[in-house]
Amino acid sequence: MLRAAGLSNWAARRWSMALPAVAALIYPVLLAGVYRSAHLLSAVTDSAAVLGGVALVVSLVITFAVPMLALAVASGLGAAQRPTNGETRARAFAHLAFACPPLFTFLGVVVYLAGFPKGDQVIWPVIWIAVIAAVFVGASNPTPAHATAHAPSWLRPIHGAGAVIIIVGFVSLHLFNHLTGFLSADTHIAVMGVLRKWYRSGVVEPLGVALMLFMVISGALLLRARLSRPAGFFETLQTMTGAYLGIYILGHMNSVFIYARLSAGIETDFWFASGGKAGLLGDPWSVRLLPHYALGVWSVITHAGCGLRTVLLNHGVPEQTASHLAGWISALGAAVAVPMILALVRIHIG
Repeated sequence: MLRAAGLSNWAARRWSMALPAVAALIYPVLLAGVYRSAHLLSAVTDSAAVLGGVALVVSLVITFAVPMLALAVASGLGAAQRPTNGETRARAFAHLAFACPPLFTFLGVVVYLAGFPKGDQVIWPVIWIAVIAAVFVGASNPTPAHATAHAPSWLRPIHGAGAVIIIVGFVSLHLFNHLTGFLSADTHIAVMGVLRKWYRSGVVEPLGVALMLFMVISGALLLRARLSRPAGFFETLQTMTGAYLGIYILGHMNSVFIYARLSAGIETDFWFASGGKAGLLGDPWSVRLLPHYALGVWSVITHAGCGLRTVLLNHGVPEQTASHLAGWISALGAAVAVPMILALVRIHIG
């Protein structure tokens, strides 16, 4: 009886570790639900439009629940003081599942450039079925994870300094630019024309690209080292948003430099970001950009807040104070993301 109960509990544990990958597997289906729900809003009858509004809200909540589920599972796995190899592997895959919005967008652009526009619908399930299998294989191994990865001691402060430079020199300006889009598309484009004189200059742009790539590489090294050690909620939140941003940056650079500039030769302005004529909710491909952008904005602000928390803790600030500040900064990230997304779905106040 006890043996049967133990096997049952272990099976439930394995499935709980695989949940983020299972949710990521069906992520494209959830996006399709968002698109179809948005379609109902343009229905002729009022009842169908109301149904579409309710369906859109529900489908968006379920879609955003995918990365939130991954965050919850990774947070639980990070609390283990002596994790097994399987738990460590599942924790890493949960980080990948959290980043499924930019990963799915990145994949979609890559297969389009490769001449296989529907390839993401084939490759995506293959990736996550393999991840689920890997989680189960790892979960069946009860051996404690002894190996601990390390990053050079100088890397974290350099990474932090690079983050400050990027936030001041580009990210804050870029976010402000998108916030002006809440007024109108024309306002966004006019402000963009002014700001691009700075960050698209012949000196600043290549330096910015090089710094972004350094942040991705250094962040990956720091993430690898952090995943081998126990972590509290805010440490997990920092690594999760860091993983998201690493994939987001690579995907965004691919979309702007490779697809838009080199391949299509199109302007990367407000209309490019908001899905062209159809809009984010009016096109079955572009709908993926809604969670991609929303969580991208929230992640960059939250990641900065978690980094500031670490700095404050290292300088003797009480943990409760530092954590409260990081929480408020994360809430600010959500508050900033809302008007930016409303602008990108063509809801303006101007």
